[in-house]
Amino acid sequence: MMFTRDGDCPREAEVLEAIATNRVSQVRDHLAMCAGCADVAEVAAAFHDEHERATREADLPSAGAVWWRATIRARAQAARAVSQPITVAQGVAGACAVGLACGLADIAWGAVSSIGRGNALAGVLVRSEELAAGPALMLQHMLPLAVGVAACLVIAPLALYLALGDE
Repeated sequence: MMFTRDGDCPREAEVLEAIATNRVSQVRDHLAMCAGCADVAEVAAAFHDEHERATREADLPSAGAVWWRATIRARAQAARAVSQPITVAQGVAGACAVGLACGLADIAWGAVSSIGRGNALAGVLVRSEELAAGPALMLQHMLPLAVGVAACLVIAPLALYLALGDE
């Protein structure tokens, strides 16, 4: 019986391989003489037996069930892929609706505040003059406005895609 410095037998790997391949009879004499290998063999045999028992008792689904689940998963993924552009379009439409609502709220706030001051007609006329001056103001500042709109059109769908993306 030979031991290395750390107490392990040099034939330990051979014992483990014999247990894994069901050839314990080849190392039976060594196991009778080496207590360390006998302990290793006992533990390895227990693990090996448990592995074989678990493999025999594994309840695998039928091929039809596996195929059906794969089909359902593929359909769900296809539906998600198809609905993604619609979700992005809804997000852009929602952002546009919020912007329009904010603009209308500003116009309404100006009209309400002028009514509160007692000069309702003057407030409406001032607001209509501001609205009429809008296109001229847009023409003066078209490039910055176009850059801002383009940035929103690029960034908003990207943000929605990142926020609503599943994977």
